[in-house]
Amino acid sequence: MKYDPTWIPKSWKYCFNHECPLHDECLRFQSALELPANKVWGNAVFPTALVDGECRFFRRNEKVLLATGFVLPDNPVMSAVFVKMRRKLTKYLGGNGTYYLYRNGEKWLRPKHQLGIEKILRQGGYEGEISYAQYREDYDFL
Repeated sequence: MKYDPTWIPKSWKYCFNHECPLHDECLRFQSALELPANKVWGNAVFPTALVDGECRFFRRNEKVLLATGFVLPDNPVMSAVFVKMRRKLTKYLGGNGTYYLYRNGEKWLRPKHQLGIEKILRQGGYEGEISYAQYREDYDFL
């Protein structure tokens, strides 16, 4: 099996649109081709999502670098930047609960969220390296 079904969330939206010009490159379509036999219902992207050759639910069928667990700097001055930016980070990540899930390594960050975090920290004056406790190369089912 190409995709590890344990990493595909129950909320994942599959696509079955064979007419879509993007289906060869789309993770939603390709993962639908490999549905386990015991999966008989779930979420789907409707063919009407394709407008002028573009689909807002398109997800490229390639592995990306996922990250989890913020690594905070030891430097007290730089740590203060994280404290100052925490409200913005919390809002960006969807609230206190999800902020702590990401920070504590219980939830994985997509590359676009990693870039968003970097942007917030850079705007707050942080110039150091931004790193995470763990990285994983996998398909972007998040």
